[in-house]
Amino acid sequence: MEYQYKLDYSFIAKRVKQAREAAHFTQAELAEKINITTNAVAQMETDRMHPKLQTLLNIANVLQLDINYFLCNGSEQAGETNELDLSLHSRFHSLSDKDKIFLLRVIEGLNEYNKNS
Repeated sequence: MEYQYKLDYSFIAKRVKQAREAAHFTQAELAEKINITTNAVAQMETDRMHPKLQTLLNIANVLQLDINYFLCNGSEQAGETNELDLSLHSRFHSLSDKDKIFLLRVIEGLNEYNKNS
């Protein structure tokens, strides 16, 4: 039987590394936050170890990402997410609500400016 959904562990490995780097975490820092070894993170990122679903959930929670970012291979499924988007996402979450509101107003102003240019 051919299954429609399959885990692409090499894709997962690339996404884990991209997300960790975009969040400015070392392998050791991520490992500590999700309670695994640094070696396990390194092996996961090089596709030499396949993570358990709970490990992926832990990584998603720590990096404040949707689990589908790691599981969905294709822009039609997960949306286009690049390193810049990940970096902005991780930095945005560390801001105060006041700063987030300020940034949203700046973005709205920029969008208005671009629309009128």
